[in-house]
Amino acid sequence: MNHLKIVLSYLLILVPSYVFSQSYSDIANQKTGNYSLGDSKIVGLWEVNKVTVGEETLTPTAKWFLFLADGTLSSGNGWVQSMLGSYNYDQDTKELLQANQGVTDEYGPFKVSIEGDKMTWKRTEDGMPLKVNLSKVAKKPLAPWDKIQNRWVVDKAEGLHPETGKLISQYVMDPDVYFFMWDRAYRKFDKTGRTIERGVWHIGGHSNQVWIINNADNVRTRWTLELLDDQMIWTKKSEKETLKVYLKKEL
Repeated sequence: MNHLKIVLSYLLILVPSYVFSQSYSDIANQKTGNYSLGDSKIVGLWEVNKVTVGEETLTPTAKWFLFLADGTLSSGNGWVQSMLGSYNYDQDTKELLQANQGVTDEYGPFKVSIEGDKMTWKRTEDGMPLKVNLSKVAKKPLAPWDKIQNRWVVDKAEGLHPETGKLISQYVMDPDVYFFMWDRAYRKFDKTGRTIERGVWHIGGHSNQVWIINNADNVRTRWTLELLDDQMIWTKKSEKETLKVYLKKEL
């Protein structure tokens, strides 16, 4: 099993998988130990800060886990919930066992250490060490595909030298508006409000790139994406210049 497959298997990075939770007692009956979760330090919402498999870093985007005191476990990325199951945390052995679709994790439990609002999971998978660093948070982290869901006005564009990064050209842009919807569809409007383009958009689970796919001719345009508060920057490189398009969130 390659590294990416491992992380996909246990962190369920992006694509929703509709599962049924195994009951808390189903897991608890497989082991012995201290299973009282009411005052457990693991209960709460945790964000994944870093995932390493061997020497490789494979941290998913905006990944979170929610552990409830009744043994219920849910997980997802940003606003997308991709897992609903159950867990068991043995406070004596400091081991965490998770279950999906009524089947416990085939790789067994994680060894857990918790210090304040920081948590670390460790175990070995297919001969390689896996380490997950998490921190306790009050809100689910937002992913780029959450933040882009809004109306954005095209502000300006500029061309930079591909090697030096110096400004070599500026472009006057029509104040067109892109509306990125939750269902991954988008519409583009001109300054009069008339729809001039329709299509779909996509951002990958490990990617900082957005794909814009026009319905009219199925042309696909890929931009490197940067989101800064109320500003969005699209970047595309060519041999002649690095093109940057600046958009403002419509308030």
